[in-house]
Amino acid sequence: MIHVAIISHGHEDLLISTRLGGLLGQHDDIHLWLKDNLPSEKLKDYCHQNGVSYTDASAGMGFGANNNFLFRQIQNSVGFRAGDIFVVMNPDISITPDTLRQLVDEMKRDQFPLATLNLFKDENHLRTDANIRLFPDFLSPLRMAIIRSLTQSYDKEKITAPFHADWASGAFLAFDARHYEALQGFDDRYFMYFEDVDLCYRSYLMLGKGVRYYPQLRAIHFAAHKNRSLLSPHANWFIRSFLKFLSRKYFVYPRRTSGAR
Repeated sequence: MIHVAIISHGHEDLLISTRLGGLLGQHDDIHLWLKDNLPSEKLKDYCHQNGVSYTDASAGMGFGANNNFLFRQIQNSVGFRAGDIFVVMNPDISITPDTLRQLVDEMKRDQFPLATLNLFKDENHLRTDANIRLFPDFLSPLRMAIIRSLTQSYDKEKITAPFHADWASGAFLAFDARHYEALQGFDDRYFMYFEDVDLCYRSYLMLGKGVRYYPQLRAIHFAAHKNRSLLSPHANWFIRSFLKFLSRKYFVYPRRTSGAR
């Protein structure tokens, strides 16, 4: 079974218009779980009418804590079987059921428990989303003047075959459910930003390889990036989470002396 976790923060109109990212339907192998942080009766009714597991409990949590909540809900209600997949998916992702199934088939063929696919910002697949990146380090702030980002993306146009990226955006991540459990999920001490970097880094330390990236499999990410001006709350969360990750990478987590990328 493929269990897809979606967190809504007032995204009811988007989720309904896209039919929950294109995944709504009668699928014996795909089940949708939705946590509504800004409870909407409209979205609640829509989910109940279409067989989507809906909850509006424990509102106000951060990204990682919300996904951990849904993971535990699945564990406690239906349970995970061997080979089940847990997918973390933003409400602004659009993907076909067949693409999702192909991703799971590739993961199982490669026997790798953490994967992502090729995200684009438009339906014509002309503008790539920088959803796979290198781990940041102490030199990242110096690079920011050049690349205008604390994290450096891969050049996806040069990647034509599956490979292991350092980390992938939490907008879309697919886990073998047992691997997610072994990692103890996201560290919910990150309220927002870098919780996906942290989780992928812990996975890298455990497996010796990064996130398996499949460039031939495509989905759309209609991202609306939040304002990160120095005076905005998002900028504060972003910088604090960045520093938190670096401190853990260098002073808390064990260091690998070797390992494939």
